[in-house]
Amino acid sequence: MIHCAANRTLPAGLAALAVAMVAQGQVTSGAPSSPTVDQAPAAQSRPAPRKKRVKYVPPEGFGGHHWGELRSTFTRLPANPLGVGAAFTRPVERHSEFICKPVFTESAQGCDMYTMIMTMSKSYDGGGFYVLSEYSIEGQGFRYGEGERGILLHPVVYQFCANWDDTKKVVPAEFDSINKFCGVRMLFQSETAEQLRKLPADHETRYDRMLSLLMKRYGKPDGFLKRGRVIIETEQGDASEVPDRKFRTWRWCPAPDREMHTSCKASVVLTLNPATGVGTVLYSTPLVWEYAYARKNGGFRDDRLFKTLHARK
Repeated sequence: MIHCAANRTLPAGLAALAVAMVAQGQVTSGAPSSPTVDQAPAAQSRPAPRKKRVKYVPPEGFGGHHWGELRSTFTRLPANPLGVGAAFTRPVERHSEFICKPVFTESAQGCDMYTMIMTMSKSYDGGGFYVLSEYSIEGQGFRYGEGERGILLHPVVYQFCANWDDTKKVVPAEFDSINKFCGVRMLFQSETAEQLRKLPADHETRYDRMLSLLMKRYGKPDGFLKRGRVIIETEQGDASEVPDRKFRTWRWCPAPDREMHTSCKASVVLTLNPATGVGTVLYSTPLVWEYAYARKNGGFRDDRLFKTLHARK
């Protein structure tokens, strides 16, 4: 860059060249100008990123085992089960189909009866005898979640189902080859209703944390709707009497109303007994649902498993 001296005379040719360069902005007169700083563009307001919706993906099994594995492959389980239940039910009709051959006569209009009878077909769900057995490994537990928010699940109960179609109440000789891994029942300890009466109304229970962990993994359960609570305080700052908290049973991929079983490979259910504070997480394949349905319709009207799964009185 060329600068012009203040008290120095330039030859006529150079002076004319300098004037021309100054006019074109190629030369500055006097001290160098300050560097130009580009103005940072104004920050654009962007909407906060939406949380990605978690899609329900059913569990494939539990503890390194997949649904449908034979009981004989579980080498760590004790020989004797914690309990065994049995039930029987007739197959449940899903829907019927037939071919309608139109008939138009002076006396009648509709479908040809012979064609309807000959092409009638029906599809059924389940049916037959069901046996559900439960086993637990003494001292075994699992921690669900990480860090301080994790929940200890103990005990863990493995469920096995066998189903066969027969009219006689006789256990088949091939029972071991049809007795398969079909579900898991996991327990955890949360606060009791009595304990919650002495805690703040917004206290986060272990049940609440379990629900959050399950939603993080499986998404929102069926019919989920978060509701707020209103607490009214007096002028002295004392809160008015707050009723006991309600804890719902939440279900992921439950059976549709009046259906026999879930349509997923396995469902997930979270429930709590407020009196004892004992919470339960169930992983249940369609066979467990069918067993509960058979119990309910086979004379066990108050079957607890049916009420937990099917949500019907």
